[in-house]
Amino acid sequence: MSGLDERPGDERQGSPARGAGEGAEPAAPEPSATLGGRTVRSYLALLDFAGRPQSKVAWLVRVAAIGIALFVLWRRVGAVTMPLLTAKPPPAIPTEEIDDYKFRLPERTRREIFAELATAELAERARAIRENTWKGHVWSREDDRGHYERVAARKAAAKHNVSLSQVYLVLDEGLREGWPGPDGKPLPGTTPPLDIRTGW
Repeated sequence: MSGLDERPGDERQGSPARGAGEGAEPAAPEPSATLGGRTVRSYLALLDFAGRPQSKVAWLVRVAAIGIALFVLWRRVGAVTMPLLTAKPPPAIPTEEIDDYKFRLPERTRREIFAELATAELAERARAIRENTWKGHVWSREDDRGHYERVAARKAAAKHNVSLSQVYLVLDEGLREGWPGPDGKPLPGTTPPLDIRTGW
């Protein structure tokens, strides 16, 4: 006998516990990240609009998202279309005011504007004949003259500080009243009939 009392259950200091490493169950995995008792993945699933909602919460999220989208769309459409639907037309230019005024212009100014337009028209007609524009095609020449008439009208509007509408009203008045141009003759108030070109 060694003289050392050995009692059942005694273990030497530093010796491994009986059964350690043999048949032991693996440690439980750490719990996944949670947010308010639900996994993050379950919350992200609520934002999956490709599939059918699987819960009441998912249905509520889907309905809320659609409602917000419709509200934003309605506000956007309203902001674009309402000004077009509710805009009031500008006030018409008065045709008669005081004494010799028409279109808010005295007769002297109206005749000056008409004389400028008539001078530009006669010059363009002479140029078209001289350069044989459009190979003598009458309707094409008249259509081209209309372009130069717009240029002259814009210049007159800028010179006299009036609107383009006032300039064309003055031109219409001069044609109707037969005001003479720089050559002493009234401008023609007719235009050639439509004759579309078949070639260039």
